[in-house]
Amino acid sequence: MSAAAGDAPGVPNQRATLEKGYNGLSVMTPEPLLELRGIRAGYGAIEVLHGVDLVVPAGGVVAVLGPNGAGKSTMLRVVGGLHPPSGGDIYLAGRRVNGVNPVELARSGMCTIPEGRGIFPNLTVKENLQMVTYRGMSRKEVEERAFSYFPRLSERRTQMAGTMSGGEQQMLAVARAIASDPSMLLLDELSMGLAPLIVDQLYEAVRQISAEGVTILVVEQFAAAVLDVADTAAVMVNGRVVLTGTPKEVEADLSNVYLGGEVASRLATEDNPLADPDSVPELADPDSTLEVNE
Repeated sequence: MSAAAGDAPGVPNQRATLEKGYNGLSVMTPEPLLELRGIRAGYGAIEVLHGVDLVVPAGGVVAVLGPNGAGKSTMLRVVGGLHPPSGGDIYLAGRRVNGVNPVELARSGMCTIPEGRGIFPNLTVKENLQMVTYRGMSRKEVEERAFSYFPRLSERRTQMAGTMSGGEQQMLAVARAIASDPSMLLLDELSMGLAPLIVDQLYEAVRQISAEGVTILVVEQFAAAVLDVADTAAVMVNGRVVLTGTPKEVEADLSNVYLGGEVASRLATEDNPLADPDSVPELADPDSTLEVNE
């Protein structure tokens, strides 16, 4: 698909980039679609991200793991243009996009599913999906695409979204994102508060989305939920990426990092002795304290 008339000026059209390949290469090229170089960010005088470096290849699934308060959600907000970096550079398809409006990033093909699902609880499933038609697709096309991933939502199409189970609400959030025909998905704690069976269904959908060539950056606290679908994994501790590798390589070192091994101990004594305030917005989300939903 060629660049649309509504694409943001100065922002690369990611869908076009993915279809023709990055710099003429295939979508599975090791060249990055997204790259973070020395990203710093914080809240007021407290710095949360201390020079984050991360590479997300086009067409790949990159999982960023880490304990609560590691800075994962802040990093994702910076990538999506929702929080300004105080230092470093963000590159999208080779272009620096620091300060680009999140609306323009969305128009270029970037889609975020925030922690807490981000659906409209007072609208029906059908009405939630209708929001996606602004991209130029018909309601029928949107619903067919969404329901092909999650048939259960077809049975709930006239139900108020806020009255569904937590798992069904998360399915709706993912279905709406898929129906928007994104080129890059940013997923924040997809498994939060959900039963393992539902989590498996959601990540199976992520696997299918990735197979269609969509680039995915997902942050998770629970490694088991995401490592099976990831191509690359990274671990964040105290606002830094401390490990990067294949899921198998990273999984072998997770306990060392999570439970206070050599890497974690060294980071704890460096220039951020204060508790990471990134834990505050995570805990402020009432969904983070929900009981397990179906």
